[in-house]
Amino acid sequence: MTHNINNNTTLHIPGQPLFFQSNKTTITQFSILHHADEYFQLSATVLSVKGKLFAFGQEQVFNSDDTAGLNSNELAWLKEIVNKPKTIEVKQFHAVQSPSKTNPFFDIEQEDAGKYFLPFAASVVKLGLSWSDSTISDSSKLVHQYLILKVQDHQVTVSVFSDLMIKTSFTQSGQLIQQNLKGIARAERIYNLHTAKMISESVSTKLSGSSSNGMDIIPLSIELKAASTVSWK
Repeated sequence: MTHNINNNTTLHIPGQPLFFQSNKTTITQFSILHHADEYFQLSATVLSVKGKLFAFGQEQVFNSDDTAGLNSNELAWLKEIVNKPKTIEVKQFHAVQSPSKTNPFFDIEQEDAGKYFLPFAASVVKLGLSWSDSTISDSSKLVHQYLILKVQDHQVTVSVFSDLMIKTSFTQSGQLIQQNLKGIARAERIYNLHTAKMISESVSTKLSGSSSNGMDIIPLSIELKAASTVSWK
């Protein structure tokens, strides 16, 4: 699977609004490990990540195939995700990925590990079908509500409304940063009716909260808009 995504993210920090723009292409290999009537288990391995990030007036190029460049501190996050299989367990219409580690500038919009697959057979899919699920990881909680808006031309359009409570920590310039954020996300996903695989997604996310380096607490809000396309081999 090849996933192409374009992000526009604005961080509203008192006296210092910041704008980030990125595009990223990720190639992931999925393998079925186990399946039963109402349960199946997948292995997901990211094979490569390429793209660009524009921030602080500078452009950073990242490419996991460039092994020399991976030694820089700025690209340490690539080492954490490439060629490291994750397990996705799908049960009761919901997928959970383990282990899960988030880089806040790249992966907020990808918290839902099961979004690439519509959890219903074509015979079940119909206009107005709705369902919900939730994910709790450490101190974070994500609640998703789904509604099928359209079934047309062998495609299914799904609206997703999410309540988000995200607590995460990461290292930036040698400092441990902790973020506490709450907000909502609205997404529209299009799936192939017969293969149940995602074709595209558009998502808008708004979060507010604080960021702390252990000494100072800074209020911030985040607005993220992303558009992505997915192709399958």
